[in-house]
Order: sequence, then C-alpha cells, then structure tokens
Amino acid sequence: MATLSHDMIIEILGCLSVKDLLRFKCVSKLWCSWIEDPYFINLHLSYSLKTNTNHSLILRHSKFQFLSVNYDSPKTTRRLEQPFGEQKKPIQIMGSCNGLLAVEYDYNRIFLWNLSTRKYQVLPSTKIDFSSPSTCYGRSIYYGFGYDLVSDDYKLVRMVQLLGENDEYFHSEAKVYSLRSNCWRRIKDFCFHLIFYRELGFLANNVLHWMVSRTPESSNRNLVGFDLRSEEFRVVELPDFCLDENFYFDVKAMGGYLCLTATHRELNDVVVDVWIMKE
Repeated sequence: MATLSHDMIIEILGCLSVKDLLRFKCVSKLWCSWIEDPYFINLHLSYSLKTNTNHSLILRHSKFQFLSVNYDSPKTTRRLEQPFGEQKKPIQIMGSCNGLLAVEYDYNRIFLWNLSTRKYQVLPSTKIDFSSPSTCYGRSIYYGFGYDLVSDDYKLVRMVQLLGENDEYFHSEAKVYSLRSNCWRRIKDFCFHLIFYRELGFLANNVLHWMVSRTPESSNRNLVGFDLRSEEFRVVELPDFCLDENFYFDVKAMGGYLCLTATHRELNDVVVDVWIMKE
C-alpha cells in the first residue's frame, strides 16, 4: 500500500482548520510533534493569510465575556471561555494579531491568549518609571500589539502620558514587551498628545498607528506610526484635505493597508470617500 511522504502530509495538514489540527494531534506523538513545530505553525499561518481563511471576528458580549464569529461560516458563533481564572472579572482587549489576543485581566494582569489552543502566557509586570506630579489632572495608558516579521517576534507597546489641569503636558513614557525575550524595555519617549482615551494602535504594513496632536490644545490631528522593526515613532503624512474642517476623517487598517475614510457634504448629499495607501 502506497504511503504519503512527510512533505505531502505537512502540505495537506497546512490546509486544514485549527480545530481539525487540534484533533489530529491525538493521532500519534509524531503527528503531534509535526503540528506543534514552529515551522509548521508559520506555514499554516502563511496559508491562512494567503487564502483569507481561519479568520474570526471577536465581539464583546459583556464586561466579562467575548463571542467569536467564524468568517467562513457567520452562523457559527461560540462564547469564549477565558482560561485565566474567575469568570466574573473584567477583560479588556489591547490588541490582536495572527490569532493571538493581548488582554488585560482584572485591571492589572496582562496575558497573551491563543484563542484556538486556549493556551496563554502571563506577561511580567512592569511599573511606570515616573511619579505623578501633585497637580496631575489625569494619566492615560495606550497599547498596541503586532508581529514583527523581520525578528519573528510579537511585541506589545505601552505608552503612558500625564496631563495637567489645563491640559498642560507633563511627561510621557513608552515601553515595548518582546515575546521572544519575555521582558519589557524602555524606549525613546513619544512627543505627541494621544487624542482618544485608551485608543488601541492598529497594525498596517508592520507599523502600529495612533491619532495624535502636537499639543493637547491643538485641534489639528496627525497620524503617528510605530515601526515594530526599528522601534521608532514617525509621523505618517495624510492627504491635504484632512486639514479642511469641512471633512471628517478616520484612519484604520484594511487588508493590512492604511485605510482613510473622509466624510463631507456636497449640496444636499453626504459623501464618503475611501482611500487605501498601498505604498
């Protein structure tokens, strides 16, 4: 009886869903070692991204629970059973990438959670390295999560900023967590005011992005990107019409690219333009 080669088996397994792969790990210790091999995991991820399969939409059901909706079968919805402990403690999503969720549990513990395998890793804690002035009006914390293809590493960015009573800028701090080294590092601080409270950075072209202004009192908005490879902040140029007060615009990611929507009025109609930057 003819048998399949190792390469052919790997190629077939790489086309299956994560749910099927978890079942096939029970076939034998050899198959289990194949499926858990980092090379195969990257191969399966590449196939999923290329064919736009194995995608899920995560929806908040309550402060304590989330739902997962299968893109390939929208009627297939399941409640995510969080594995961290008590079910009645709040969970905050801080980012997602390639099937991994960065979540904050019970306001002070951070996890990386693989939704398919239900495995998770607790991140080491890291303190804020500066003290709040006595006249501090508020402290805001912002996160972004993504994958650096060059270093084959998942990174979580945390930015902290302090504001005074009259929106006077006091101090900022930026740190990066590396899954590969399992530690936090202080990086060069950012010199922008993050506009939206607890806004999550969105990933496009290996860069995390946030909407900012130059100063707290400024009405002009800019887009700042954090390059996951160089770990540097830079301003991303926006179209000229973004300076026009008659336009309302928003920037997100679509298909891995920056996507800008601009809403404005023409006579009695509301017009929405969509721009995608593929450079």
